[in-house]
Amino acid sequence: MRARIYNKDKNKYYISEIYGILNCGADIYLVDKMDDSNAVILVDYLDFSSDIPYNVNIEIIDINPLDQYKWVYMQNHEMEFINDAMNSPNKYHYFRGYEFISKEKNALVELIKRGTVNKNKLNIKSISTKLSDWNYIENHEDIEYLMKQFYGFHDSIIKELSYFTGDYISHDGSMHLSRSGEKQIKLVFESQFGGKIELVMLAPKFVQLIPPAENYLANLDDASVFIKDCMVYFYDSYFPSIPEIYDGTYIIAMGMIWRFMK
Repeated sequence: MRARIYNKDKNKYYISEIYGILNCGADIYLVDKMDDSNAVILVDYLDFSSDIPYNVNIEIIDINPLDQYKWVYMQNHEMEFINDAMNSPNKYHYFRGYEFISKEKNALVELIKRGTVNKNKLNIKSISTKLSDWNYIENHEDIEYLMKQFYGFHDSIIKELSYFTGDYISHDGSMHLSRSGEKQIKLVFESQFGGKIELVMLAPKFVQLIPPAENYLANLDDASVFIKDCMVYFYDSYFPSIPEIYDGTYIIAMGMIWRFMK
């Protein structure tokens, strides 16, 4: 599971894996430290210093499990060691996260007390929940590679567009609502030059779909992709920078992945 993290002190965003979640009346996420790849920190999900509704510091991009590591759920008596060590009236109710982290209780206590700890103490190795058969758009070089491989979307068409929400009604009528990291928009593009690609916008925040008018054709001459504050912007036309207003099709999302299709 990956997320966009907001560092309020530096007013900057960065992307991190989520290693675990502690709860002490509110969720606190265990994530990478922004300027130190060898350490992790605790980040409050909600910014309680902001106005209601509170701003969030954690925005989930995608939820991909790791087959070789499993998440566990510790609560009640399993949290007694941590609560006894903290000796505080504010009790920790549960921990959800990688099993190997749950076994390092002394390091968890140190993390809670200091707010940060070295990854080695929590037995955290190199972890990536990225999908191996997809290309990720995370920087300018990734954008250039997509544009080179698909010829800048020149003479291409949007063949398909679908929205997966992850929400559903079960057989007993219960409503199940997913988090933003499970929501995706899939687009299939075909091009006279670049073949066929599948492009997925992860955790979309804004979608504007404008079909062509009666006297216009549906083909794209070009397209634009930008990254700002670790968010991805896709436009069905060329722009040198992110436009303030656009009356065509565009999507803003927490992430973008793509691959060629046969």
